[in-house]
Amino acid sequence: MFPKLHTLITCLSISLISLFGQDADTTMTEEEVGGREMYTSVDIAYTQDQGNTDFLSLYGGFDFSLMGDLGPISDTEFLISYYRTDDRLDGDPFTDDASLLLMFDMWANQRVSPFLFAQSTFDKTVGLNQRFNYGIGAKAKLLKGFSLSYAFLAESEDYEKYDFFQYNDSIGVEYYSYTDSMFIGEYNYDSAVVTPEEYYYYDMFYETWDAAYWDGTFDENGDSVFVFYDYDSTLVDGYWGYMGDSTLIGEYFYYTDSTEKKSGGKEKFFRHSIRPKFKVKLFDENLVFDYRFYFKPKVGDWEDYLLEHELKISIATFYELLTIDLNYTDKYNSRFDVNNGGQDIINPLTLTPYKERDKSLILGLSFSF
Repeated sequence: MFPKLHTLITCLSISLISLFGQDADTTMTEEEVGGREMYTSVDIAYTQDQGNTDFLSLYGGFDFSLMGDLGPISDTEFLISYYRTDDRLDGDPFTDDASLLLMFDMWANQRVSPFLFAQSTFDKTVGLNQRFNYGIGAKAKLLKGFSLSYAFLAESEDYEKYDFFQYNDSIGVEYYSYTDSMFIGEYNYDSAVVTPEEYYYYDMFYETWDAAYWDGTFDENGDSVFVFYDYDSTLVDGYWGYMGDSTLIGEYFYYTDSTEKKSGGKEKFFRHSIRPKFKVKLFDENLVFDYRFYFKPKVGDWEDYLLEHELKISIATFYELLTIDLNYTDKYNSRFDVNNGGQDIINPLTLTPYKERDKSLILGLSFSF
């Protein structure tokens, strides 16, 4: 699921030289081992509705951090963080995403701390099969509770492929409402020779036409000789002919020129990551408020960017290892914003365009050990 990370994890386990200080959190610890502190957190949620609503939700999360001195390097932090969400509504995918994050932060609690990191994610609800990035950066503490970090990322993306047409020119066609109309039919006719006694010019009852034709000869009295025919008709087509007044009721366009465009597939590039963060602990550290946002434009194209807001509030309970957590995220992707240079890319599951913004609110309990 997360190619290229297996080798990276092995290297981290041996040397502990990797990954991410932009998401560092040193609030909750469990125990000290040899001058180092360890923290482990596991989150599991299961929801199922059946009947008029058929809904299944599965969520799992795991966090492990190791903080302290590492040989000659003091005040370091190593973090592994993973979550997986799989929701289905009426058997169809509703939410399907996951994230794996590894980090190594040197001098994590100092005024300036460099870091290395790697992350792999996917999100099927926006057609993202995989996004893998790794990079190097630094974090600086500016005011009490406020810090700012920057990282330079090497990134690869794999979006679901989708081909579409961009229409360049069209012709407008007006259409009207008519106050009066008449149907004009088109018929096939079959004929049969009849005697003069059976001949009528038009039979109103049977709706058949009769006709008499001179055969080009004369009888003994010098009169023209006629052959009489009876015609049967069959309606095969028709159309409405309009007369009287008309009213313009609308206009539609049909396209005369278009260009085929392709989107999705694999792409490699570089990206900036800028992250302001504000974090405070109140009421003897029983309340933790943590807000941050990430601005991630592509190198060379600041109009193509990701913008992610994260708010985390943690409240301690009477039981030391149990906390109440509120997590809110707001994620924006300019790729899908047609008002900001993006494209209308169709979701093959819903046959509607992807939306540029996703929001999430989670309220739950966390048990730490």
